[in-house]
Amino acid sequence: KIVYHFGDSSVPPQYHRSYMITVTFDRAKITIDSYGDIKTKKEYKIRKEQFNNLIKSLEKNAIRELTLGGIEDCTGGTTERISYSDKEKEVFSAYVYHSAGVDSGNLDGNVKNFATDIQKLIPDLHTLLTKY
Repeated sequence: KIVYHFGDSSVPPQYHRSYMITVTFDRAKITIDSYGDIKTKKEYKIRKEQFNNLIKSLEKNAIRELTLGGIEDCTGGTTERISYSDKEKEVFSAYVYHSAGVDSGNLDGNVKNFATDIQKLIPDLHTLLTKY
């Protein structure tokens, strides 16, 4: 199972959209919320090949745990978290906090490219984020 979580910045609730995409070998699920208030949940069937390509994307984009520098007391940024579990055992889980043009946390690699790859599994992502 691969989980990607995007935590939106501090903006008024009508604009705040955090979301989590959970992918298994045959399904991609998305949950969108505004400060914990669930706006929508949706599920899509995927092919095993798509799941395997996502695992390859982790490797290709060098997604790994590595302590980053950064600003400890910055507020208002966005957060991305990626975790990967093999059956019931968590293999990897890390996050990056983007604030004031600086990244901090313990997630390294080309997170932007990986995020694009996992977002492609949600064909109507943009519509879902702006609809509710």
